[in-house]
Amino acid sequence: MKYFLSFLFLISFCGCAIFAQKPNKEVRQLDFFDLLVKKENRDKKGSDTIPVKPHKLYFSILPFVGYNPAMGIAAGFTMNPAIYLGDIATTPISSFAINATITAKSQLLINVRSNIFSRGARMILQGDWRLYLYSQPTYGLGSNINSMDTSIFIINTGGVGYIVSEATYPMKFNYIRFHETVNWKVAGKFYLGAGYHFDYHYNINDEKLNLESKAKVLTPHYLYTLENGFNESEYIQSGMVMSILYDSRDNSIRPVRGIYVKLIPRFNLTALGSSKGSITLFSEFRTYIGLSKRNPAHLIAFWYQGCFLLEGKVPYLDLPAIGWDTYNRTGRGYVQGRIRGVNMIYGEAEYRFPISPCSRILSGVLFVNTTTCDDPQNGIHLFDYLAPAGGVGLRVMLNKKIRANLAIDFGVGMNGSKGLFLNLTETF
Repeated sequence: MKYFLSFLFLISFCGCAIFAQKPNKEVRQLDFFDLLVKKENRDKKGSDTIPVKPHKLYFSILPFVGYNPAMGIAAGFTMNPAIYLGDIATTPISSFAINATITAKSQLLINVRSNIFSRGARMILQGDWRLYLYSQPTYGLGSNINSMDTSIFIINTGGVGYIVSEATYPMKFNYIRFHETVNWKVAGKFYLGAGYHFDYHYNINDEKLNLESKAKVLTPHYLYTLENGFNESEYIQSGMVMSILYDSRDNSIRPVRGIYVKLIPRFNLTALGSSKGSITLFSEFRTYIGLSKRNPAHLIAFWYQGCFLLEGKVPYLDLPAIGWDTYNRTGRGYVQGRIRGVNMIYGEAEYRFPISPCSRILSGVLFVNTTTCDDPQNGIHLFDYLAPAGGVGLRVMLNKKIRANLAIDFGVGMNGSKGLFLNLTETF
């Protein structure tokens, strides 16, 4: 730990000593790799004139190798390519999040997420494609966390390791997700869209379920599946979606101002292959409030997500749960899937502040979040219980041209739950 802290101090000190600006000059945005470039070769231009070219691909990559008792040896990478597909003055940056993880215990996780702006931002394509050969514990429904859980875990935008309590219900399953939506500009920053969402869980193994012995073990997955008439080993959600979108953010990778609002009603139809018919509604809101004219990245950010079942029935593993959003970012402080319900509301606030104001390479965050879920079958309603969490994080600027950060967060939840989260780009 002392070497890690020394490294951070060195970056901060070098940022102010090596890159200090003359009086009355605008503060430049630098990144970690500027530390490796000779001074005479360093970009002389200010932060607002960093040369970025349309149709040129920029990317940041984070490889990782680790070990966890639940996953064994794990290796993989997370990569964030970005590109402007038109005039930079009229076309926001298009970004991708590509992640792959493989473990010694035959787990495989592949994620491709995209947010693509066409020339002039006339269309926005949003995608979330996944292939998982996976294992993960579940905990039942509702946000009433009443069992001791001393989970320790690392998330690399999709890769999760666990050390969990005995109060969990381990499961193995394969999962295919294909979500794609096309949004067309109506006026200004307002879009309307349509798309198709497909979720398929198969080879489901509810490992703690025991129906054979006299002392039967009935798991939350089994009871929910039996009650709602789903197949225990596989199920499908297949449906058309509508999209109402407003996006005035200045940058989707690291926004410092603007508002993001999204509403997605989804119609899962048996005619399209769904195991059961249903109508769900996803809602999201983000905003960013600046605290400094000199450094726009000094701000407070707010994030809300709401997932609601309006009609019909949804399979257990497709119910809303923390860490299962598009970029696996909700619920810092808990393991992925720790909180799950038929309906879910999630809220988060984050304070973002500079650490190395001369170079702007280092910054930090303080965050708090809370989740509420219901379990109608057992009489638990939204807001009966809240599951709060909070923590602190470090940001290291890796690519100033697209504002790509390395994000390192430590979060603490209820009953001893805690975790370390590693990502590229901001949480939201």
